[in-house]
Amino acid sequence: MTERANELYEYLLSEKQDFLSLLQSLVELETPSDQPDTFPPLWDILQQEFKSLGFSVDLFEGSKTAGQLLCTPPGFDSQSPIQLIIGHCDTVWDTGTLEEMPFSVEDDTVSGPGVFDMKAGLSMMIFAMRAITHLDLSLPVQPVFLINSDEEIGSEESKELIIEQAKRAERTLVLEPALGTDGKIKTQRKGIGEFEITIKGKPSHAGLAPDEGVSAILGLSHIVQQLFRLNDPANGITANVGTIEGGERSNVIAAQSKALVDVRVPTKEDGERIEETIYNLTPEIEGIEINVSGGIRRPPLEKNDGNKKLWQLTKKLGAELDLDLQEGTSGGASDGNLTNLHSPTIDGLGAVGEGAHAFHEKIFLDQTLKRLALLTLLLLHPSHKSSKN
Repeated sequence: MTERANELYEYLLSEKQDFLSLLQSLVELETPSDQPDTFPPLWDILQQEFKSLGFSVDLFEGSKTAGQLLCTPPGFDSQSPIQLIIGHCDTVWDTGTLEEMPFSVEDDTVSGPGVFDMKAGLSMMIFAMRAITHLDLSLPVQPVFLINSDEEIGSEESKELIIEQAKRAERTLVLEPALGTDGKIKTQRKGIGEFEITIKGKPSHAGLAPDEGVSAILGLSHIVQQLFRLNDPANGITANVGTIEGGERSNVIAAQSKALVDVRVPTKEDGERIEETIYNLTPEIEGIEINVSGGIRRPPLEKNDGNKKLWQLTKKLGAELDLDLQEGTSGGASDGNLTNLHSPTIDGLGAVGEGAHAFHEKIFLDQTLKRLALLTLLLLHPSHKSSKN
């Protein structure tokens, strides 16, 4: 390690127990995305932590969600460059999950609902700033922290604030968990589309006048096959018909049916092409009417020039910590898919572990603390306007 990296890492190791205590307090406050009334105690902890570091904190109330927390540093200058650090505090777990999978620490493994995705990332935000404050280090670019409560359900309410801050940011650091147990940095994410396809047919008695009816279920079966032909695994494109429904009774030719479709695409161009194809699906039998709604709701996180440079910087700073960082592509989306359109973005800077959205959710503590040191080095890096990197 370089001298500064070693000093930083040693300090963070000395704070391991405090890091675990904060992480436990966050995990043991269950915060499902669709239960905003569970969030106030967690907001209180986060606000207290950032205020103790001299930050100004604004809580933007949500309409159907718990809202968003925006934290700006001491002496914040709205006309000067910022670096945006973003994460979410909602989880996919219902209240009561702690009874089945309680917070636990066993050797280097820390388990619990939401510990990996992504309450460890929230703890990392706070302890990176604690390290910078304790070691009296200078921040050349103002850090702005944005924490939302609806990432797991699409960030519909927080999207506007995310984009507003990303437009002002020289770089965006996303504290979503790393990819895989080897901790790859996420330099690409697929875009996500959601479509609803409704089929209208013509009802008739299935026994007395079957020839007078047009089956919406039969019509949908043809459309489902067309949709599955959109899959192109070699190029990272997937189209999944996740649910279907339709019909009224077994003795009635079905008048209508419906399918919900999930689409994942690696590039904006792929998304535009697939969306156009879905909106132009054609029936294979007469008398069928097709209605399509939805679209690509989160664009891909792609490796544009700004993102490539930020990845190279991240890899270089990782080397200071004796980390041989590797990059990877995630099939899931994050708020990095949104910031990527407006600011160079690097994702997967959070905890190393496994089991997101699964009962074996866990982080590996020592590796996560080293990633915390990496995050701190990124925060300390100069503005690209004054740096050759």
